[in-house]
Amino acid sequence: MSAILVVDDERGIRALCSDVLGRAGHQVEVTDTAAGAVAATTRRRFDLILCDINLPDLDGVSLLPRLLGSSDPPPAVLLITAYPSIDTAVRGMKQGARDYIGKPFSPDELRLVVQRALDEDQLKQAHGALTKRLAYGSMIGESPAMRQLRETIDKVAHSDATVLVTGESGTGKELVARALHFAGRRAGGAFVPVNCGALVGTLLDSELFGHLRGAFTGADTSKRGLFVAADNGTLFLDEIGELPLELQPKLLRALQDGEVKPVGGTSAIRVDARVIAATNRGLQAQIAAGAFREDLYYRLAVITIEVPPLRDRPGDIGLLARHFAESAAMRAERSRVVLSDAALAHLATQRWPGNVRELENTIERAVILAAGDVLDVADVAGGRGVLAPGAQLSTFAGDHVPTLDELERAHILKVLELCEGQKTKAAAMLRINRTTLWKKLRQYGLDGE
Repeated sequence: MSAILVVDDERGIRALCSDVLGRAGHQVEVTDTAAGAVAATTRRRFDLILCDINLPDLDGVSLLPRLLGSSDPPPAVLLITAYPSIDTAVRGMKQGARDYIGKPFSPDELRLVVQRALDEDQLKQAHGALTKRLAYGSMIGESPAMRQLRETIDKVAHSDATVLVTGESGTGKELVARALHFAGRRAGGAFVPVNCGALVGTLLDSELFGHLRGAFTGADTSKRGLFVAADNGTLFLDEIGELPLELQPKLLRALQDGEVKPVGGTSAIRVDARVIAATNRGLQAQIAAGAFREDLYYRLAVITIEVPPLRDRPGDIGLLARHFAESAAMRAERSRVVLSDAALAHLATQRWPGNVRELENTIERAVILAAGDVLDVADVAGGRGVLAPGAQLSTFAGDHVPTLDELERAHILKVLELCEGQKTKAAAMLRINRTTLWKKLRQYGLDGE
């Protein structure tokens, strides 16, 4: 059942609409003036408004902004006109009208146009709700800082301006980038993330801009770059402060010209990709040190969004911890796990230098290692790391400097000890799959222990 308002100065039209739409199961209210329509929309929200273009006190197209702004989400508005014309329809549609119906109209025509508008509106609202869930699903928190962050994303999402997301490691900068993508008009396009610190200069050049066959040794086939893959979507450049200095001019040209040139190519390719960059480093300091171009910084930082550290929003720790506990329990295929009040109070007192990522890892370890379904202080306090802050591996003594292999072997042994030899738990705690753990056990001669 939908609430429908009919605004028309002809009694016969009001009666027809009220009868036909009322028989279809809708709640129908009628008025004969623009002033009456404004008063009605002030009292309640309508799903759809049928409004005559020719009213005695104001024309329907001029009234449209008032009707559309009467509620959130706005109602679907259909214009009624005795003089259907392209000019009138276009003017109304530009103002936000969904459709129009010309007088005289039959009951069947009225039912059809109204139902079509209601169906479209329902689909639009469902799509908007889904998009919002995709955008903000993992951005948990009701603190003032998080509410302000979501408001900023709402304002920026529909722009194509480049955005620089800053914040400490583990605060969720990629989540902000994803929210900007899925809340904006590019949500139907690809979201393409790339870690600028994970690839050396030559490989990163090829990854970002692509290459032609034979451009370098091993280039047996041509490859399109991530800029092209993000066409009509979003390219997320994580750890932009790690971008090699020699590649920065090429990125700057791509941002300025909307074109990329593959490695080994001579002609440019047009791309329409929104760029969002993120960093946990002070780019201004890098500029002063000559490690980052100032002109590239200002091209990237058209809009800057700072993600707050977890210590600045302690009220969100409980919400996040409960969410991570439920998610970890599902992944571990165990029954629902809850946190005691004492555990939540303990978590709220911690500084969390690793921010949300550290909290998530702490809760996941606690869920994996906990004996029962209630996590207490001992569970969450013990999950903050295999080694206590400042502790050293006792395996090594004297002046011996351990190798990475030795450190990894000792770490695996410690985790197996904590997990009482249960390799599935140990693999989950190490955040590797069981096959990888078995390979490492064989590599370090631990498969018999």
